[in-house]
Amino acid sequence: MSNFKEVMDEIEQSPTQSVMSNFKQFMDEIKQSPTQSLPESDLTLPSLQMDLTAGTFLMLTPFSFSNNEKQKFSEEVSSLIQNESFLSDFSNQIGEPLEQESEDDFVKRGSNRLRKMLYDRFGIKG
Repeated sequence: MSNFKEVMDEIEQSPTQSVMSNFKQFMDEIKQSPTQSLPESDLTLPSLQMDLTAGTFLMLTPFSFSNNEKQKFSEEVSSLIQNESFLSDFSNQIGEPLEQESEDDFVKRGSNRLRKMLYDRFGIKG
């Protein structure tokens, strides 16, 4: 598949798969799958959570926080992103891919929205 729209079109045309209407439904299906892995990928939710926690921790390295404070904040960010209410809000805010929106543009739009939501949640001016 060359873009997100083609993937969505294939899902809609497949009689054996239900159409996912939003990001939250997509995440719920991954969480309920036996392997908890992303479609057509070997990435799993637990491994992504560990990567996110580690990445957040590393981003805080230049700041004068203790390692314990960095770890706690990193885990809080990771947990928040998996929170049902947060996922629903994020899903509602990004909606479905826009017509003529490429997969890269949709991911970029979603990333920008997620960043803004995290900034708002943690009181970061960005």
